[in-house]
Amino acid sequence: MNKIWQNYEKGMAVFDKCHSPTVQSQWLALKDEIGEFVREPNLSEIWDIVHAAGRLLYKLIGIPLYLLAYPTVRKHSQRFEEYGCIRSIRNCEGKCCGKNS
Repeated sequence: MNKIWQNYEKGMAVFDKCHSPTVQSQWLALKDEIGEFVREPNLSEIWDIVHAAGRLLYKLIGIPLYLLAYPTVRKHSQRFEEYGCIRSIRNCEGKCCGKNS
């Protein structure tokens, strides 16, 4: 479990360094996740919405509610461990991908 949290924190730090986590960017991320759910409703997308909403709330109130979305935390951790990016390979923008970023 500790390794999951460590990889998640590292991965999010790398991602946030390249994509500044502003209130506006977190709002757009939440809207994107909701759009993905509308296009393809499934449980994984619900957890992604909870995670994105938690990241937005963290920017607003400082409570890390995004950690409640453990399935998404675990998914980001696994991706970061595998190829150095929290995003899926198909959505990786080439920034922040690779363990040497």
